[in-house]
This record gives sequence, structure tokens and C-alpha cells, in this order.
Amino acid sequence: MSDLVSGYDLSSGDYKLLHPSTQALSAAAVPGRALLILASLPFLPSSFLPQPVTPMSSEPARKDSTPSIPEKEPLPYDDKRSESDVAKDERGVDVVVGLIAGHVEESDLDLQAAHKLRRKLDRNMLPLLCALYTLQFIDKNSLGSSSILGIIQDNHLTTDEFNNLSTAFYIGYIIFVGPHAWLMQHFPIAKYIAVNIGLWSVFLGLQAACHNYGGLFALRVLLGASEGCITSGIMTIMTMFYTRVESTQRISWTFMCNGVASIISAFISFGVAHTKATAHPHQWQWLMIITSVLSVLVSILYFWRMPDNPATARFLSEEEKVNVVKRIRINQNGIEAKVWKRYQFIEALTDPKTWFFTLFASVANLVGGVGVEFGIIIKGFGFNTLQTTALSIPVGASMVISISIGTVLIRYFPNSRCILSILGWVPAVICCFLLMFLPWENKTGLLVAFYVMASNGLGFIMVLSLVAVVFAGHTKKMTCNAIFLVGYSLGQMVSTQFWKQKYRPRNMVPWAILLASYIFDIFMIAIIRWYLVRENKRRDAEKLASGEEYPEFGYIEHVQEDGSVVKLKVPIQFMDITDKENKAFRYPL
Repeated sequence: MSDLVSGYDLSSGDYKLLHPSTQALSAAAVPGRALLILASLPFLPSSFLPQPVTPMSSEPARKDSTPSIPEKEPLPYDDKRSESDVAKDERGVDVVVGLIAGHVEESDLDLQAAHKLRRKLDRNMLPLLCALYTLQFIDKNSLGSSSILGIIQDNHLTTDEFNNLSTAFYIGYIIFVGPHAWLMQHFPIAKYIAVNIGLWSVFLGLQAACHNYGGLFALRVLLGASEGCITSGIMTIMTMFYTRVESTQRISWTFMCNGVASIISAFISFGVAHTKATAHPHQWQWLMIITSVLSVLVSILYFWRMPDNPATARFLSEEEKVNVVKRIRINQNGIEAKVWKRYQFIEALTDPKTWFFTLFASVANLVGGVGVEFGIIIKGFGFNTLQTTALSIPVGASMVISISIGTVLIRYFPNSRCILSILGWVPAVICCFLLMFLPWENKTGLLVAFYVMASNGLGFIMVLSLVAVVFAGHTKKMTCNAIFLVGYSLGQMVSTQFWKQKYRPRNMVPWAILLASYIFDIFMIAIIRWYLVRENKRRDAEKLASGEEYPEFGYIEHVQEDGSVVKLKVPIQFMDITDKENKAFRYPL
């Protein structure tokens, strides 16, 4: 055991005892104002002493508002290389500025310390993330819950107008998803999300004051606009604090809260359904008011407690902040950069993966109409309003169970996201057949098939978690997330338009459309997995043919307070480079 050390095992996605040759290299970060030096310089022994060089200009160095790098621990650089051999480019680097300078040569966390730190992150972050996603789903589906509580009658809505209100939500969503991506890169991401939670709670509550289609449509657009940053924001925050497998599990847990939200929403609906339908506020108005108040509380908590990145996490000590960054360096994704980079934006647009995932998202979310129509569907099986509110509860339970199984399996089979996603869609295919061809008199069978179909949440969340980890370079990640969510929004916008009055109650056409979409989803996941495997094999072959090791470090020039310049060694993944630039990047599956 003397020749073993604790490190990160890429095959299992967790910390284990590893041979020193397999240890992941430690991480460092640099100030955002530093000049980036190309990350192609060779690794150097630590015996080299740091050598200050002549200041780059005679002007006094301006002080940054970011944490300064400890000047007593400048890192070595290769003084044998001439200045002409070093290419310079003014780019932003990772936001963990000055946080871990001087920690490059430190060993990895031991197994016990890594698990202890992960548990602390979970205690402080997961409750907020789960509360946020729960309230988001309740708010998003408040329209569907209200469909049997009087909103249609009170606002004199036709079937098409009711369906258009769901589309209106995603009109706002799709318009603002791009601006959200840009703004989240330039402002503290957690605070930005908290402000938008507050806005959506206001728009949600104002729906209770509406009495016509126009007012509801306008507020639904604004509601979608304010919620457009949530999914992308959660994906980004998760990868700042957790390893690839851990972030997959935790994104799944937060998405699983959709199922919890369905259960809670059903109970709230069941409760308000006991009030008099003629009383004021009306039943559907009570639903809007209650969820609006809960959303305000989550907004306050999120603003107060959620960190923007490891460097701003108040619940972590300085040593723990360093250790968080050291833990996630194996991701090869970095943490966050506040400088928008045009070349990364263009790379995101020209990367085939971007469009594979976007096409998948647009088709996969044709199922979104079920989330709006579920009350009408269940009631169409022959149940009254009160029974329908109670019978909506198992829909959420089915989603919770399927995603829970997926999060357990991904722990033991880290590179199985695509396989688990395909398995998640198979029950949905079978259930569509049952809903189309079971005898209409078999109400129990139809109801069970409708419940089990909700297990398709596992299929989508595995792909969503894959999107969070297959792109690197912060501008590229934010751009790809935004484009993916555009596809998501397009699917959701269309998803209610084929649930027509003329197809009720059997709904043969909607179920046939969903059946086709599920089969296409499976096909697209297979294509995505094939592409990622091919790219990994290509990179392995290139490395084998060259016989060279990948550069593991880059260098930055840091201007000290006395005007001198030192070159500091930085692990390449914290140079804010893309997955295409980083040849050591291997795509998870």
C-alpha cells in the first residue's frame, strides 16, 4: 500500500486508492486580468525558482478587485524559453482568481476528506437546488393544475386558447434564453437566478387577477422569460462544485423534484378543490397565490445562501474552497470565466454535438403537452374533479422512482448515461401502445399506463446531465446550453397544439405523435453516443501516433504590486479552453 495514493478514478467517477501514475494533477486558478500564455509549455521540475521579469510597461500596475495571488508563493516557469517562444493572448481565465495559486504541486484529497467535503456541499446546496426546481415545476404546471379548478371558465377560454397559454410560456422562454446565457456569464450567477425567481413569483401571483385570455397570455410570456435561466443556471452551478458523476446524480436529483412537485401540486389542488367554487378567491386563484408566496420565500433563501462559485461560498473555509477546485479538476471543464469569447461562441455554433443535442431536445419535449393536459386526460377516463386531483399524485411518484433508479446505476456505471437514457424511453413506448389500444372500458389499465409513461423523465435527465459535461470553455458551455434550451422550448411550444378537443377522450393522434417522438429520441441518443465514442477513439489514436504526452500546464503572467512580472504555472483545464482545444478531454458517455 505504500506505493498507492488517493486520487480520482476516471473509470468509476469517484475517489479511490490509485497508483501515483494515475493521480490527477492538482489545480490552480489565476486572476482574470492576467495575460494568458499558451498552454503548450512543458512540465517543469519544482526545483526551478520563480524569476521576476521586467514589467511589461512603465505604467504602474492597476490593482484588481479580485483576490490577489500570494506573492510569496509564485510558481516556477521555464526561464530557458525566450520571450519569442511564448505566444500571448489577452483572454479571461477562471474566476477562482488567486484562490489556489501555490497549490499546483499538492497531492489530491484523501478518500475520507473528499467524501466529507462532498457531504458538506450537499448539506448547503442541495436543499436550495431541490426547492428551486420543485417550485419551478409547480409554477410551470400551475396552468395544467388550474385546468380543472375553473381557470378555463372564469377566463372564458376555448380549447385552443388554453393550449396557446402553454405556448406563450415558451415564447418568453425562447426569447430570453440567449440573453440569460450572456448575463449569467457577466453577473454573479446565483444572485441573477434569485432575482429571476422573485420576478417569476410576481408574474405568477398576478395571474390570479386576470379575467381574460389576453392578460393571461402576457403574464405567461413574462413567466417563461423569467424562468428561462433556471435549468442552464443549475447545470452550470452543479459542474462548478461536483465531479462528472456527482453532477449527473445531483442534476438528476433536482430534476426528480419535478415528480415531487407533481405530488405537492396535486395535494395543493386537492386542498383548494375543497373550497367553494363560488367563493372568492376562486379555487384556481388560490393555487396561484399559494405557489407565488412559496416562490418568494425560495427567492430570498437562494439570494442569501447559494454561492456563485467556490470562491464565494461563505459556508466553506479557504482550505475547503481550494479543495473543491482540486476535486473537480478531473472534469476538464474548469469552473467559470467572466469574459465572453467570440471564438468559443463560433465553435459552439459549428460543433455537431450542439445540434445533435438540440434536435433531441426539440423532439423529446413534444411530451410537454402531457404536463398541461394531465388533469383533462385523467378526468377523461371518467373521474370527477376531486378524484382527478387525487389521482394525479402517482404521476410524480413514477418519475421519482425511475430517476432514483437511474442515479443509483450511474454511480456504479459512470459511462452509462446514454444507455440509461434509452432504457428510460422504452417504458414510454410501451405505454403509448397501451393508451392507444387498451379497451376504453379498462380504466385501471389506462390509468396505470399513463402513470408509468412518466418514467420517461429518466431518459431526458440523463441527456441533460450529459450536456452539462461534454462541453468545455465557459462561453461555449453557456452558448451550447442556451441553444439546447431553444430546442427544448420549441418542443414545448408545439407540444400542446395537437391536443385538440376533437381527439378527446381517446386522444389517438396525440399518443401516436408521442410514440413516434419516443422512438426518434432513442435513435438520436444512439447517434450521440456513436459520435462521442468515435471522437474519443480518434483522440486516442492521435495521441498514440504522435507518441507525445498532452501538455498539462499553461502559464500566465501576473503583475505584482511592485510592478514586476512573474510567470505562474496553471493546470490547463483552468485556462478556459474548449473541449476541442484540450486534447486531453475525453467525452463521457
